[in-house]
Amino acid sequence: MKRKYMMISILISGQIQPGNYIDVYLAPLIEDLQLLWKEGIEVYDGHRKNQIQLKAMLFGTISDFPAYANLSGYSVKGYYACPICSDGTDHIRLKNCKKCVYMGHRRWLAPNHRYRNMPLAFNGEVEERRAPPIPSGGDVFKKVENLIIRFGKEFAKDIPTRGWKKRSIFFELSYWKDLYVTHFIDLMHVQKNVFDSLVGTLLGVKGKTKDGLNARMDMMEMGIRNELGPVEKPGKKPYLPAAAHTLSRDEKRVLLQTFHSIKVPEGYSSNIKSLVSLSDMKLKGFKSHDCHVIMENFLPIAIRSILPEKVRITITKLCWFFKSMSNKVIDPRRLSYLQQQIIETLCEVEMYFPTSFFDIMVHLTVHLIYETRMCGPDRMRWMYPVE
Repeated sequence: MKRKYMMISILISGQIQPGNYIDVYLAPLIEDLQLLWKEGIEVYDGHRKNQIQLKAMLFGTISDFPAYANLSGYSVKGYYACPICSDGTDHIRLKNCKKCVYMGHRRWLAPNHRYRNMPLAFNGEVEERRAPPIPSGGDVFKKVENLIIRFGKEFAKDIPTRGWKKRSIFFELSYWKDLYVTHFIDLMHVQKNVFDSLVGTLLGVKGKTKDGLNARMDMMEMGIRNELGPVEKPGKKPYLPAAAHTLSRDEKRVLLQTFHSIKVPEGYSSNIKSLVSLSDMKLKGFKSHDCHVIMENFLPIAIRSILPEKVRITITKLCWFFKSMSNKVIDPRRLSYLQQQIIETLCEVEMYFPTSFFDIMVHLTVHLIYETRMCGPDRMRWMYPVE
């Protein structure tokens, strides 16, 4: 993942992305990969000073989540947006927010875990289901091997809108269906989206917060935390009672002033001070690496005195998980513990944050440990070097 080892193989020009038709552009690359796998190419070995036959295989693809849909052929929108849970995706359509959310993370807990028997803290039901099985490349191939997709605008109406839309061109590689993980979930984009939702909700940033009148009305209709329902007042806007994650104006100022006072060594990150707008009471202009640095190092410090203890601990555990996943070296013996921790943390986030918080990017954190167990540290599979 160093610059000197990277080479561009395809450059797709134009103002409109190819979307589902990206397979047309990938066809020459697939031909080269087939040659490298079956026959190989003759190269010079500088150490032995002779010619050798070099072979290579594609380990997987790295992309953001919309491009994941284009490369894999799975629709990452709607009810079954998780390509790993597939038909087992636990989805809820919020009537007022007009969006799908993906909760039900208690399914991944141990059968005797106490959170399974706490209906009032979640959706009012005891959770007895088990986590859906994780499909391998072979399982996916069985679902898509008979899909026939014709490329072109005139055939666009024939493409399914849910689930598997096509058989990816990568299945033309003979070894592709034998891989446990074919398309990687990018930790960088997952972390940035979770950070945006978390900080936007804490600061109540318009357009970024996951809390609001519509979110509260959806929670009332679902029977979740009815005490937070909007209170109607004659001639005034509905009043929203303070939730566990709600910050007062003074607490928001404390949070932002902490970020404003941060000084880091040169080359460590961008100037954090320049990202803070004390007049607008929000963070602005931050990039993916800024989210990475703030969430893993500074956010747990900044919230130490401004939130209820349980909420503060939950957010800190979420930050700690991303920090653990970003390590260069990860002990395989700790992966089961990390998986247990992130599931419990997501369950606790369900207790304290509104239902609209749980978009697909928050849900994908459940599957990061499995990919690490199969493919090694995320640091070798994220998009920072590429972008």
